[in-house]
Amino acid sequence: MAETNRDTVSADQRDSPPPPRYEAEEIIAGKQSDAPRPFDRQDAPHATGNTDNDDDDDDDDDDDSNDGVDGVDGAKKKKKPNLIAKTFAKLGLDVPTLVTMLKGSLPPAISIAMCQAPAVSAYFSTLGYLVAIISVLALAILPRGKFLMSTFLSVIGVCIGSAMAMLMLWSAIRARENTTPPGSLKLYNASQSAVCGVWLFFNIWISNMLRAKFAAFNIPVIIYSILSNIAATFGPFMRTTAAAEAFVKQLFTAMLSGFAIALGVNLFVVSVSSRLVVFKEFEGAIGLLRRTVSLQRAYLVSIESADMFAAVTRTQTILEREAKSKDGGKKKPKLTKEARAAKALAETTAKMRELAGKLHADLPFAKRDFAWGKLDAGDLSEMFRLVRDVYIPILGMTTIIDIFKRVSERRNWNLGEDATEELIAEKEAEKHVWNQVMKQMHEPFEILSEAIDQGLEHAGLCLELIPRPKKLSMKAKAAKDAAQADVEAQDQGTKPGEPGFSNVIAEKVEAFCSRKGELLRTWVEERRLADEEENRDRPTCKCASERRERDQAQLYIVLYMETLMHASGDAVQNLVAFADKKVADGTMSRKRLILPTLHRLRKWFSGIFSNEDSSAEQSPDIMESAATIVFFGDGYNQKKDPEHLPPATPWQHFGNVLRKVPKFFSSEESIFGFRVACATMTIGIVAFLESTQIFFMEQRLVWAMIMIAIGMTMTSGQSFFGFLCRVGGTVIAMVLSFIIWYIVDEKTPGVIVFLWFFEFLTLYFLIKFPRFIPAAMITMVTVVLIIGYELQVLSIGQAAAERTGQPVYPIFQLAPYRLACVAGGSLVAFFWTIFPSPLTDRTWLRRDMAATLYLIANYFGVVSSTLQSRVHGTAGDASIAGTPAHHLLKVGRKIFGKVMMLVPSMLQHSEWQKYEPTIGGKFPREAYDDIILRSTRIMGYLTLMSYTLMHPDLGRPNDTSEDEKNAPGQEGPTRSRQPSIKASSASIASATDRAWLDALGKVLIALEPARHAILSTLTLLSHSLMSGNSLPPFLPLPRPYEMTRRMIGLGDEAASSESDADVGDSFTHPTCTNPGGCKNLTAAARLLSPRNMEQPGYAEFAVLQVCNTLVCDDLEGLMKSVGGLVGVVDFSFRIGEQDSSLSSSGASSLVGGGKGKGKVD
Repeated sequence: MAETNRDTVSADQRDSPPPPRYEAEEIIAGKQSDAPRPFDRQDAPHATGNTDNDDDDDDDDDDDSNDGVDGVDGAKKKKKPNLIAKTFAKLGLDVPTLVTMLKGSLPPAISIAMCQAPAVSAYFSTLGYLVAIISVLALAILPRGKFLMSTFLSVIGVCIGSAMAMLMLWSAIRARENTTPPGSLKLYNASQSAVCGVWLFFNIWISNMLRAKFAAFNIPVIIYSILSNIAATFGPFMRTTAAAEAFVKQLFTAMLSGFAIALGVNLFVVSVSSRLVVFKEFEGAIGLLRRTVSLQRAYLVSIESADMFAAVTRTQTILEREAKSKDGGKKKPKLTKEARAAKALAETTAKMRELAGKLHADLPFAKRDFAWGKLDAGDLSEMFRLVRDVYIPILGMTTIIDIFKRVSERRNWNLGEDATEELIAEKEAEKHVWNQVMKQMHEPFEILSEAIDQGLEHAGLCLELIPRPKKLSMKAKAAKDAAQADVEAQDQGTKPGEPGFSNVIAEKVEAFCSRKGELLRTWVEERRLADEEENRDRPTCKCASERRERDQAQLYIVLYMETLMHASGDAVQNLVAFADKKVADGTMSRKRLILPTLHRLRKWFSGIFSNEDSSAEQSPDIMESAATIVFFGDGYNQKKDPEHLPPATPWQHFGNVLRKVPKFFSSEESIFGFRVACATMTIGIVAFLESTQIFFMEQRLVWAMIMIAIGMTMTSGQSFFGFLCRVGGTVIAMVLSFIIWYIVDEKTPGVIVFLWFFEFLTLYFLIKFPRFIPAAMITMVTVVLIIGYELQVLSIGQAAAERTGQPVYPIFQLAPYRLACVAGGSLVAFFWTIFPSPLTDRTWLRRDMAATLYLIANYFGVVSSTLQSRVHGTAGDASIAGTPAHHLLKVGRKIFGKVMMLVPSMLQHSEWQKYEPTIGGKFPREAYDDIILRSTRIMGYLTLMSYTLMHPDLGRPNDTSEDEKNAPGQEGPTRSRQPSIKASSASIASATDRAWLDALGKVLIALEPARHAILSTLTLLSHSLMSGNSLPPFLPLPRPYEMTRRMIGLGDEAASSESDADVGDSFTHPTCTNPGGCKNLTAAARLLSPRNMEQPGYAEFAVLQVCNTLVCDDLEGLMKSVGGLVGVVDFSFRIGEQDSSLSSSGASSLVGGGKGKGKVD
């Protein structure tokens, strides 16, 4: 299907040809408010265009004709929007949203109108309203690929459900015939009712078990449950097989008709593909990256002449107060310039990380979709890889805030008035050094940020991810040309999106690279002056090892920032080169039919029945928002059976199969299905008892059972909030039904029009407020149910409507009955969610955290294996499939995407738990939020480490000739590099370089125990959170900078004596466990001297050390938070002494009369 053009990311890009520029002063002052609009998750399936269509929009030429020019500056005057435009902008009613609202409201209106035809109404009789309800539940607003998959599964479910319904009714009729005396006219038959009840329980249990197991079965199971409930509750009234066949046929046809109408709307009314969702996300990623770079520049400007150590501490305090004021309803504190810049930067990076997780989940669906477009599945994969390579170093540069904060905390510079004179003098000296470094960094970063901004815009324009600026009308163009007559040079240069602009980007990156040496020279000079002043004023204040450790840390941070900036420039150049290549080879010049390969189709269908990652938009549960599904791997949560060895004989293998039966029935999915079945039978039993069977039919209690099938969730927090939403949505639907019915004096055409209009309005809340999806969906379904039934009565007549035993009620009586049914069903669903034991959002949050730490440990294992293979030269080329480096790269990317998906899911569970009733102590949300924050930061630092190891082009640039730079076979503006740690075997390295790299590899091997400590600690924390068991005492924590300090001052007795008291000697003193290691480390210690900072691999080693240190700092905080939740085992005891704290805790004696603490909470 042809896909339509998209709107722009921002108003600035839509109004003016040049990209928006965000000056530091404006951002810090809070004046810039129209930045590129980041991707909103609720807008994902509703965008109206992508790179697959080049149709121009000619509707806005008249608007452009009124644009003027302000003097010689050429600044365009913006039209003042009218009241309607302001209102639409405030409500977010853009074209994609309006189109999506139209698509979602058409199926029920078409279905209701179709059922007014005499032939249609006569065929469906009393089931005509079901066509409209199914057309709503089919969700025609989904992306095309997801909708087709959901519809395919739903149709299969309807077919299977119809067959099961026929089997159920036939067996029930046979039971009636076998237990009814000949000639008996009694309506009720106990055997028939019992058979229907048993079949209903079985169907609901099995289907909802599949719903809990496979995310793709959400909508199909809801449809299946509706069919099963209707068939089972009408079953006891069936007397003949012919009547049962006719009834099932009506049900089957009504449901398929609803799907057919939704399918037609989805395919032929502004068809939206899964590819379009990904293109929209790429568009948002470009906007967010440009925003991040501008905010990073603003933040660096704000601290280059200030006390950055005090600024970051003050900023953190202000932001914490602001967060508390939001929760407590207090007045927000006034933000400083630094706090405003830091807050904007943190929010933007958080959105970028969330968008990265969505891209990871949505990309497979886009690659499997078919379209009439330009970029195929391979191009999408390459785009994702290149964009990922851009945002990793850009987001890594934002950690400078965290680094300064930790330096201030570690050296007690945040004491304020309590600080000693020596601390203040030390802080002033350090501040002066960093101020000069930041000032020196300002100009190169300005050059780089401009190159990144323009490079991202150029790539977006070439790949048609962002629209080109609209052409000015003749009047506006003449005015602009007249005003810019004296500034012709401004228009003579190449602009983003034009051929040859990649050379401009390359020149700017080269200009940045030429300035990089100045940063290190500034640091060396300022450090020398600071040391001289320190030696003159305080000759005995510090020992030599402490100075070297401080200098080493400073050098690492400088190299860390420099390397990330260089990596950002290279990554943008690679993205620009890819975009130019697609333009040059004709890919972007014409459209073609893009079809998924058989391999991708097989993966698609196999993914339906496998644990495949999926985002909320790709596997939506229409009654739950943001249902993120993440598969943690085969090894997660698998325990070795301590009572059985692996099977060795066929009989033992058969025994293992038998042991899976009780495991199946005790699984969480089976328990959830059992809960839903019990809840359904709580109301369904009324339909199968003689004294209440007529009451059930007359009051239409089947819809209470359907609300249970729709509304049951696995967690009590969502169920409680969903209960409130469903009741509130039904109340709104009742009011809307009265308005729709009476405002047009019960005239059918007017009723249908107003029905469409209110469905159209309700969809706005479903799209813009995902939290209220349950209320919006129930409102839509209930309105269709009430109005559809009343119109059905008018169409077929009252006599035909009452033929099934259901009396006809006027709408003012029918609507309250529907409200009572929905409220009752929702209340029963909530009861069975928390009974007999609730599975709360708090439990899911803890499990997600444990899974996140497990994935982070896996990711760290990938990083460690990559480092080890690089040092030993066994990694190979990551770009060649089959090599260890390529395999590690793929695994690392998958784990990274899973973690990025889990973080929003954890935040959502943290929000949902507020709706759960708290019995007992208060929920420690602060500790859980701290774990989420630290886990996210650790993953970010590990990602930087992986990126550094996997990209061999991060070394310092050589002085190469122009011929070498433009050698044949090179694509895009690339540069030759010196060999780095990742290319120790490269032939271009000299013998000296290889010797240096070999020695550096020994240093990295010496740091291996610290890496082992990180890995074991993460695994242990994950297990403790998952099981709730206490942490063991005296866990050793790795200290990479302590290791560096020991290698620098290995022969220094003072340094050695200070290190003896450290906890975990086996991790911080590896020289004691390796024979001959001291000699190697003494030689290796010389490598860490700043004299070697120009050597290949030194900068990468600095990045690894900085990231390692940040990981260890967060790991220590993580241990404290987890220990506070699960406790720490304490085996300490005292003999012959009574300790009040021990005795009061009820601890048992360990040895003789000793008192032990046991578990410390």
